[in-house]
Amino acid sequence: MKAERILELMARKAGRAAGKAELEELEQLLAENPDYRFLENVLDTVEAPVQDTAVVRDGWEKIEAVLQTSAQTPEKPETPVMSARRPFRWAAAAVLLVVAGTSMWRMARKKPAAPALQQISAPMGSTIKALLPDGTQVWINAGSQISYDARFAGKSRDVNVTGEVFFDVAADDNKPFIVHSDNLAIQVLGTSFNVKAYGDDQKAEVAVITGKVQVMMRNSPEKKVVLLPREKLVLSLDQQTIIHEDDSIQHVSFRVQELASSKDPGLVMETAWRHQKLAFMNETFAEVARKMERQFNVNIVFEDETLKKEILSGVFEKEDVNKALRLLQMTTGFHYRIVQQQVYLSR
Repeated sequence: MKAERILELMARKAGRAAGKAELEELEQLLAENPDYRFLENVLDTVEAPVQDTAVVRDGWEKIEAVLQTSAQTPEKPETPVMSARRPFRWAAAAVLLVVAGTSMWRMARKKPAAPALQQISAPMGSTIKALLPDGTQVWINAGSQISYDARFAGKSRDVNVTGEVFFDVAADDNKPFIVHSDNLAIQVLGTSFNVKAYGDDQKAEVAVITGKVQVMMRNSPEKKVVLLPREKLVLSLDQQTIIHEDDSIQHVSFRVQELASSKDPGLVMETAWRHQKLAFMNETFAEVARKMERQFNVNIVFEDETLKKEILSGVFEKEDVNKALRLLQMTTGFHYRIVQQQVYLSR
């Protein structure tokens, strides 16, 4: 009975369920039955951050040592052989059960594995069209990337965006579609819209083609803007935008405006890149240069800083970088030279 009581109290101690009186009782029983003291040492080892296999191995080594000692000790004739080893066999079983239980407890405490993220990237100089698990179609511009749960298993369909991506969202009233960038979160139920959020740009944009979206500023829930068809939000990301340690954005500067107009009624300037067109309307040369870098996979260097502020408008469709630069020279005075993938601009 003492053996069973010792094992019971050890199990309660290992499970952190033993009270003060029970711990004192266990200590008294161990003092009276020192052969069981090694079990307590094994349980203490289980508490340490070691591999479970090491705990089992160490426990068996101690059990084996005690069994060998017991086997080598002469036994009194009147003492049955089974009675000498039975406590240790029960002890061995108890140790294994405690170790297994501890392993299961550790596994239960572990956080659930994060969902497997699918990533799709478009290299410089190319665009990619893809279909998401819910049927949403996406067009990914050059130098951009999206990542998302490969099964959309959560309560919402979340997609992380770096760069520029056009979404034609499949409707699902029970599972909102949310796009996240470094500075914005855009929530929709079913619509088509364009997100432009390159890390090296001075602004981020959300342009709605059909449907309706709600745009939220990062960690600033009070700043919500609803956009209707042919509206876009432009968020300034210049030095006036201060990002605090808590990731909130203060002094946010943004505006809502209509989509850029075009002589071609079938052309939407903000999404022309989907059709392999480079379109810009009243943009600085610096902004156009960044678009050209992604479109043509080149690096543009302004040797004359004043060129960056020149205002340009145009649409390029099948032109390569040489022809595009020559067309720009017709409205803006500058010279250029190309060395491999480097383009140098000067007056």
